[in-house]
Amino acid sequence: MPIVTLTSDFGLDSHYTAVIKGALQKRVEDTHIVDISHRVRKFDAVEAAFILRSVYHEFPDGSIHLICVRSADTQESPHRLVRLDGHYFIGADTGIFRLLSEKQPDGVFDFSGLNLDVSAPTFPEREVFVPAAAHLARGGREDLIGRSIGELKEAQPRRLSFEDDTLVGHVVYIDDYGNVITNISRTAFEEFGRGRPFEIQLRTSRMSIRKVSEHYGDVEVGKEVAVFNFAGLLEIAMNNHSVPGDRGGADALLGLKRDQVVRIQFDSGNLL
Repeated sequence: MPIVTLTSDFGLDSHYTAVIKGALQKRVEDTHIVDISHRVRKFDAVEAAFILRSVYHEFPDGSIHLICVRSADTQESPHRLVRLDGHYFIGADTGIFRLLSEKQPDGVFDFSGLNLDVSAPTFPEREVFVPAAAHLARGGREDLIGRSIGELKEAQPRRLSFEDDTLVGHVVYIDDYGNVITNISRTAFEEFGRGRPFEIQLRTSRMSIRKVSEHYGDVEVGKEVAVFNFAGLLEIAMNNHSVPGDRGGADALLGLKRDQVVRIQFDSGNLL
């Protein structure tokens, strides 16, 4: 059974999602369609890339992933089919494909300018992405969708930086609990820190964390906690905390926003 996933900024109440699902299953009845998220911030391809990068490898090889964010086919963001890490990705090349993995793609196919379903010219996800996904789901060849090309649009993801004994990262995502996810990986933390005492610096010196816990519940309810999440990224959260009328998560209570700098200051001595 072919698997097709959907990632979009349509919102939870939009009928556009149902249109895509119906059009897909009309073409390939046994398609298994999985919603990854429809709450991507409007037109935010970077957020869509982070979400998809975090989950696509949990799906079987051969899965087809539709990226329905900033989907218009333009000269600056042409439609592409990308084969990467055993998976297929279909979307507009806004730079998003370069953000999905550090690996190089196994194949890139251009199908910009194609009108695969002329009944929906203002809805490229249905007009172009659905027929392309259905073709792949039926076992069709990529080169029958578009011509093979070698390039993808470059992107400039947030990179870690190192300042003396300080590891500098950024907030890259905030989930529905208000948990703040950074681009600081466990590997970078351990290799740079080398077992030294540290301080995760938040808004003020009084708001800092000096320990990475294994579980949220390792601290008292309502206290801030740092953990490495399932993707191996440093996450700052509040243990089981909520405020009436607000999420009351780490983002709100600690004043953290996406793209904000997060610094980890390591002791200059005590190397292990």
